[in-house]
Amino acid sequence: MFKSPIVFSLLSSLVLAACDRPARTVEGNPAKKELTLVEAGAALSEIVVAKDALPQVAFAARELQEHIKKMSGAELPIVHSVSPEVPHPIFVGESEETRARNLSVDDLAMEGYRIVVNDHYVALLGRDATFPPVPEGFRSNEDLPGLTEEWQKFTGRDWLLPRNGLYDPRNFNAELGFSAYDPTGTLFAVYAFLEELGVRWYSPYEDGMVLPEKKTLRVPDQDLAVNPVFSRRFMRWGGFPSNDLEGFLWFKRQKLGMSEMTWFCHGTPHVTNNTRESHPEYRAVIDGVIPDPYGRKTAGVPRLAPPLRDAMIEFGNKFFEYFPDIPTFAAAPADGFVKIDDRDAAAGWDRKERGETARLSDYVWTFVNDVAKGLGKTHPDKIVMGLAYSNARGVPEDLEKLEPNVGIAYCQNRSLVMVDPQRKAEMEAERKAWLEKLPSGEFYIWEYYLNHQEKYGLAGVPVIFTAIMQEDAKSLRGLSKGEYVECSYGSGKMLNPALNHYPYMVQARLYWDPDMDLTAFLQEYCDTFYGPASAEMKEFFQFAEEVWMRNAPRNLTETNAFLQPADAERYADLLAAAAAKAGNSVYGRRVAAVVAECEPMFKKFEGKKTYARGVKALENGDTALAVQLFQEAADQSADSEGRLEALLQRAKIQNETLGDRKGAADSWLAIWNIPPKSLPNAKRSHRLDSLIKAAIALREEGQLDEALQALAEYEIRNQNGYWNFQILQEQGRIARLQGQDEKAHQLFSRALEQPNVPEAARARLEKELRKSSSDHS
Repeated sequence: MFKSPIVFSLLSSLVLAACDRPARTVEGNPAKKELTLVEAGAALSEIVVAKDALPQVAFAARELQEHIKKMSGAELPIVHSVSPEVPHPIFVGESEETRARNLSVDDLAMEGYRIVVNDHYVALLGRDATFPPVPEGFRSNEDLPGLTEEWQKFTGRDWLLPRNGLYDPRNFNAELGFSAYDPTGTLFAVYAFLEELGVRWYSPYEDGMVLPEKKTLRVPDQDLAVNPVFSRRFMRWGGFPSNDLEGFLWFKRQKLGMSEMTWFCHGTPHVTNNTRESHPEYRAVIDGVIPDPYGRKTAGVPRLAPPLRDAMIEFGNKFFEYFPDIPTFAAAPADGFVKIDDRDAAAGWDRKERGETARLSDYVWTFVNDVAKGLGKTHPDKIVMGLAYSNARGVPEDLEKLEPNVGIAYCQNRSLVMVDPQRKAEMEAERKAWLEKLPSGEFYIWEYYLNHQEKYGLAGVPVIFTAIMQEDAKSLRGLSKGEYVECSYGSGKMLNPALNHYPYMVQARLYWDPDMDLTAFLQEYCDTFYGPASAEMKEFFQFAEEVWMRNAPRNLTETNAFLQPADAERYADLLAAAAAKAGNSVYGRRVAAVVAECEPMFKKFEGKKTYARGVKALENGDTALAVQLFQEAADQSADSEGRLEALLQRAKIQNETLGDRKGAADSWLAIWNIPPKSLPNAKRSHRLDSLIKAAIALREEGQLDEALQALAEYEIRNQNGYWNFQILQEQGRIARLQGQDEKAHQLFSRALEQPNVPEAARARLEKELRKSSSDHS
């Protein structure tokens, strides 16, 4: 009988006690006994669940009933007490019946589970709980105005209602009656039991489940207790139970969840967001001005100084009074915090010499530590969380030890960092240094599996790194309480589920068993899920992991990138062979799903080949052919970065070699129309630069209306001083050519007011403005 790696590793060493009844012979182990639940399609069992069971426990009973019916055809009744005529009841969750049999889960950790099978019954039990919405009554965003009013009345302050990063009502499913947050140990017991019977939930969507047909169901005697190694196991791909029920069920079937509600981040905006006018001292002065709101709902940049520190301590005290069951409080600023108050920078808090990942560490963590010190006086049993992220990920040097009530959420990206031995060693050393400063031991990981998001340019590329997943799970065992993983998502669902469900599934199992046999699991997965195409698909995933683990750039526009055209061809050959073997079957559909998701990768390399032909044509002096090929390469590119590079080359030839200013303007405008979020941050400036170049070209060609129409696509934003300058300057030049001298003067003056403008550019415009004023007078 095939078992999941978790259950199998524990059962393989389990010594089963002798029982009074005669043993049923089991192939390969004649001493092991079995209990029969269904015989030739006839039920010999019933499912017993407490009448007042928690919603997730009641659902567990229904899941067991439904899967057994699909496998065997027998529908086991769900009852609240044992029927005398039924020989082998199955107890799901704690009840009077289980307590009468001295079955307990008291020794289990939250979300741990227990499976008991003996002569007389099966018991599937676990540690369960229901976390109330935070705050109570929060079931949709429509509830927020009233709940916010209650919160502000309680606090006497205009603070935001604590919820961002703490609780999302969309994780609650009204049909099921429970949330993704709620601990579900009994449900995990049911799923582990069904795995013993051969059920597999490999992919969350169509054709993702393997359900063997068995008219007779027998299970071996056992008494198995399993606890998660990591208490927080939350993988998020953008879906919610309210709009992705299949994804939510897959989440639970992989035994994902968490043991307690924790609040990691986005703390300061709750105090600063509504107090811009009443408490300007909470906000930083940047380049001489207090910036307008930007970023993740934060009112400008917070100044991490005593006024805001004291307000955060007051806020934290009110928070714990209002939410006494929440064990943590987020004291750190919102993510993306990269600015610092001018006065604090002058005082030496911006430690640029420590590099980008640590320049603000002492600034941020001194603030978090001081808030924790204040809250420790009133709530010493609570944890104050900070986020080791961005410019504050490095270990602070000023603090020898953090306060005993400080916790850390450490942000990392193992899929990228751990392929490089040097960066891996640096990350592990940094984590060790954090733990040495952390008396509380409250250490969490915030992880990112976002490689398939469009902006990374890896659409369609298999991203497999199970070996480093396991290595990191082993290194974090006993040190980290768990992690929150942001996974690739699209339209509220898992992105590329045919490619991603396998590594996500491995990660979920590692949270329970870091020592699992990865080779055996891959073999089982390929045999069971791909059937006759098992060998080819196993080679596909093994090759994908080999390719991903190359210590080379992830940027596929570089010649020495980790993935090369020959690799894409090998992927295509393996999938073609797998498809031929799988044929027109469910196995064939599963292979076809992988092929479809890899299509952007195949198309990407078509574009790269065409781009290379364009470069060759340019070297040979055939500029007309080069322009044509670069346009084809742009059209073929499945990722925005490849399209950008091709269009940049096309525009350069049109502008500098062919003198085709109108054609160059069209190429530049095509670059502007690339969605910014689909590009890496370092490449996004090309869009704005191209927009301005297009406007200049159109102006010089006398197409003033077209130039203005192009510039109107840009929205002036206070934090983008340099680009504001460029846009306003060009609009002023066009206005002057249209005879609108007063408007031109106003636009030039506004341009000169913008911050972060190079002095040489400012001087040129001032000269132009003086000339404009002289001409006007």
